[in-house]
Amino acid sequence: MGLLRSLPASVHTDAVILLMEHFRTPFFPEFNYFRNYHAPAWSILYWLERMGPGRDAAAVKVNRHAMQAHAMALFLHPLDDHLNDGQLPATHLHLLLRSQAWLRMNTALERLAAGVADGALIVRSFIDDYYASIGSPPVVATLEAYCGHFRNQMATWMTVPILMAVQKARDAGFTDALQRAYGSFGIAWRLMDDLQDVETDLANGSHSAIYCCLPDNIRQLWDQPIGRENGGRLAKIRAAVNDGGTLETLRIRICKELASAATTMDAIQMTGLAEELRCLVAPVMGGPAGS
Repeated sequence: MGLLRSLPASVHTDAVILLMEHFRTPFFPEFNYFRNYHAPAWSILYWLERMGPGRDAAAVKVNRHAMQAHAMALFLHPLDDHLNDGQLPATHLHLLLRSQAWLRMNTALERLAAGVADGALIVRSFIDDYYASIGSPPVVATLEAYCGHFRNQMATWMTVPILMAVQKARDAGFTDALQRAYGSFGIAWRLMDDLQDVETDLANGSHSAIYCCLPDNIRQLWDQPIGRENGGRLAKIRAAVNDGGTLETLRIRICKELASAATTMDAIQMTGLAEELRCLVAPVMGGPAGS
């Protein structure tokens, strides 16, 4: 809401309509942008905040900067993605939203990093990782390369949790474990989205995790121009996806990533976050792709 209030009044209505229609954000009966995210994406800040000694004025201020920066990072991730792949045109409104969100995120990160050892270096490193990966697919289209590539693409929303971990724990082992676990969660989420969006990705020719699991002859069919059937092209691809073990491979990988993340969180006494991660496993194994 702070982002919306920071925009020129003349674009408030259009910005709200964009959030409601494109990002499926409800404003009534309450505003809830983060309904689009699995809980660990944002609750990680809550669990890290609980590690602190209390809620004095300084801690409240730090947490406010953390929440603002992280909220902007989660908002910018799909916005950047949709601007890059053409789902959103580069209109003045869309570019204004992006530039204003980046400004607010960077300002909050600068203030948050000021109280963290090597904080500015951490911020620069994560943003560099993000720009090194956004829009450029891995050279070799394997599932491992795809997952590693996405780990860099989520670098902007990794920044705040790592800054908080460094500040609160002052333990490199804790920080490394948190980064591994949050990265595993992000990969699982990416794969879950790919399972749900298989038909959309096929129609758009997008190289999702499903594409990376297919044999070369089916990938060639996937890469053919959109709208060209070529003797039941779509039917052959769907048959390969449904009958070739691809869906099961991805479901197993999702559960492996979530289980690994939960175990790591337990090991560093982040048990509440570990339980949230485990709660995501059952829906993955219980429902079909696209459900």
